[in-house]
Amino acid sequence: SLLQEITRDRKNLKMTNNEGKDWLVQVKKLVEQEGTPFLCVYLDQKTRQFKLVADSESRKELRESEAFSELKEILSRTNEKKTKLQFYDDLCDAADAKSCRQLMPVESVKTNQETSLKVQMLLPHHSYDKLPVEILRIIFGYMTPTDLRNILLVSQTWKSVAEEPVLWTGFDLPDVCRRHVQALMMFSNLSLFSKLQHLALSEFFFKLKDEHVELFCDLGLSSIEISNIDLSEVSDQLLGRLVSGCKECVIKVLQDKHWGRPGVNKAISIISEIQDNSNLKSLELIHYDNLIMMATGEKRKMSLTYIPSDFLTRLFKKLDSLALENLLLSSDQLVLIFDHIANLSRFSFRGIHLNATQTTHLINIVGKTSQLKSLSLSEVNLDEIPVMDLAKAINKMETVDFEDVLMEANQIKEILLEIISGDSKMKNLSMTGIKNGINEDNLFDIDAVVFANAVNKLESIYFDGDLPETMIKEMFQVMSLGTNLKTLGTPSNQIAVDTFYHITEVDPQVLATALNNLQSVRFDFGGDQEVNECFLSVAQMQAFFKQLSLKTKVKTILRKDFYDFVV
Repeated sequence: SLLQEITRDRKNLKMTNNEGKDWLVQVKKLVEQEGTPFLCVYLDQKTRQFKLVADSESRKELRESEAFSELKEILSRTNEKKTKLQFYDDLCDAADAKSCRQLMPVESVKTNQETSLKVQMLLPHHSYDKLPVEILRIIFGYMTPTDLRNILLVSQTWKSVAEEPVLWTGFDLPDVCRRHVQALMMFSNLSLFSKLQHLALSEFFFKLKDEHVELFCDLGLSSIEISNIDLSEVSDQLLGRLVSGCKECVIKVLQDKHWGRPGVNKAISIISEIQDNSNLKSLELIHYDNLIMMATGEKRKMSLTYIPSDFLTRLFKKLDSLALENLLLSSDQLVLIFDHIANLSRFSFRGIHLNATQTTHLINIVGKTSQLKSLSLSEVNLDEIPVMDLAKAINKMETVDFEDVLMEANQIKEILLEIISGDSKMKNLSMTGIKNGINEDNLFDIDAVVFANAVNKLESIYFDGDLPETMIKEMFQVMSLGTNLKTLGTPSNQIAVDTFYHITEVDPQVLATALNNLQSVRFDFGGDQEVNECFLSVAQMQAFFKQLSLKTKVKTILRKDFYDFVV
């Protein structure tokens, strides 16, 4: 870094008549006091000699290699070309700086007297600053915000590209700013503060006040998540202004007198203060409460019934994505929400009570919309919806997530047949806790051939519980012949293949071919908390890895360790 500073200031880059001793004093300090390796080879134009300045370790290694003679040849050839030379500045990290303690004196080596002497860079003249901006943008797109902070310091060209807001998606507040108010205030004065794109307003070790929240209001945040935080000393209007400036907002409420922050009232107040001209495109309002009400047998809900319907109309009309969970809504509010489904691309409606008429109304609207791509429902009774109506509506979605939903076996079968027919848009299907009216798992009642062919038309399938032997064997048999599946389970929650109880009954070669047609496979080898046994045979494992070495689409193999839960 010292030499880089000297180079940038050309006035300080002059060699004195006494062999550059002033310069060497600085280099000697760099080597002996800071333990920095140093190596410099150049041609002195006055004496026509090669000069070497190096620390003792580098000099020793250089002398024992052929590199020194090669360097002399490079410099000699360069001089003959008479090209205009430029300074090449490249800093490299040392593997072991502490071993370089003693600076060796200048060493001279005679060279060809007929050669005109000019200094030339020792490395090829490649300038990454000359890469097209589009290429730099793509490369920087693979970097984390931590990497980008370093990129900002490389050069003006890189800095101009790395400062683009799209590259800083997900950049959140450093942890130290959540622990100490002084750190937050100091960070807010840095230019890096303006790069914040995501704000997790949670788990601060000090109580936030208006003056702290004010810091974030003008940043133009892309997203904000509010959870597990005491906001009692922050005004509702200010929080509403903060949320209104974001494109995405998640508010999670835990109804607990000790940990319930933000509380129900505060969360509702924040929602009520969202401005009409807000930038919100995505809203998630999630209420967590495991308390079961004795009268109804249901979980306690967070009531939004006293929020005016006209306000919700203004709030929802601009949204592209809406997720509501474990809430209590009035009939008028439900009608209003359903009327806005046509404008959404993603709709999640979980743990909210609907009667038969309201459920029918919901499915009819889903069946008519052309914009909705993702639907998530839980604790809803679909068993009274006509079979064909439900199948047509659900298969217009690309992603469907059903949890704790009442459905009949013939409804599930018709949905799967629609997928097989090729008229379905569905790519991802998750079905967990699917029961009929007498609390039986209807997934097991589906014809094995229908299930296997439908599943392999999808890109991902998730289900809970184990499958009967016939379904397991048929699923992998079809998969071995070719599949659209990229993984079993979802990308964020894959199913471990070895946890299927009847997996042992599948032919090893069939299973090996099937799994190698996927892009990602998960094995737990008994590490799963619920199924702490591996049901794969040795022959099946050998066949899988043999096929993996011959022909495969697998890019990732995951394993979950029960003890540290690392996947």
